[in-house]
Amino acid sequence: MSTSKVAASKVNASKIDDPREWTIDTLAQAAGVVVSTVRLYQQRDLLPPPVRRGRVGYYDEAHLGRLRLIGQLQERGFSLAGIKALLDGMDRGESLQAVLGVGRGPSAGGRSMWTAEQPETMPVTELARRLPDVELDPALVQRTIALGLLDFPADDGHHAIVRSPSFLRIGGQLAALGVPPGAILDEYEHLRNEAVLIAERFTRVFRTHLWEPFVERGMPAAEVTRLIGALEELGPLAEAVVETTFRQALQQAAERFVDAEATRLGVDVPRPGHSGEAAAGGH
Repeated sequence: MSTSKVAASKVNASKIDDPREWTIDTLAQAAGVVVSTVRLYQQRDLLPPPVRRGRVGYYDEAHLGRLRLIGQLQERGFSLAGIKALLDGMDRGESLQAVLGVGRGPSAGGRSMWTAEQPETMPVTELARRLPDVELDPALVQRTIALGLLDFPADDGHHAIVRSPSFLRIGGQLAALGVPPGAILDEYEHLRNEAVLIAERFTRVFRTHLWEPFVERGMPAAEVTRLIGALEELGPLAEAVVETTFRQALQQAAERFVDAEATRLGVDVPRPGHSGEAAAGGH
């Protein structure tokens, strides 16, 4: 045997012995499947092709992990077609929600509630312009940063990253009404904590009444689409329940406040939503 052939055989031997690389036979053995299964997965594009050196294909840990994942999904009842759709989405870098279709349907407001709000970068002068009634003193700015509402790029002292443009708009409107910035942030922090508790309650509803029965039934693949649809519907329904109950509670609280002040001051004060009727009746 020539020197070059001896060297080549030593390289190939070292590659086979390397635990991070396998031939199709050793890969199948490591994954607990037969070689024909590996070839089938490759034919159906479930498994990426090996790296070829000469006539030999070598597989790595990613191939082994993919084989084990396919096996786990099959045990859950997923078809090869369903597994391929899931793996293709993962390979594209999509989130599990995107792969399963969660969040594609619009909410009542025309935007899916599953879509995260996108931050907005703007010049500091623009931020000040949008908050004409707010003095952006250092303490206030630090608090908005701590609450995750605002940030500043480390290498740029002229721009701000607004994490929640919608809250910037709402906060600006509240400030224009005369609510102090500190009080606005107080209420934001308090209501955010309350929102977390509400979200956890609805998550428990989903887990107790939908997810756990699904798991007890063995997580049948035929029910996955229906379950994901239920999860997607639960979000807007939860949002609608919160909006409805909050509106009712706010109306009742406002009416109690107005009635109490009318009694205390000895005057007729129009209730919220009836100011136009009161004004018309006064002419």
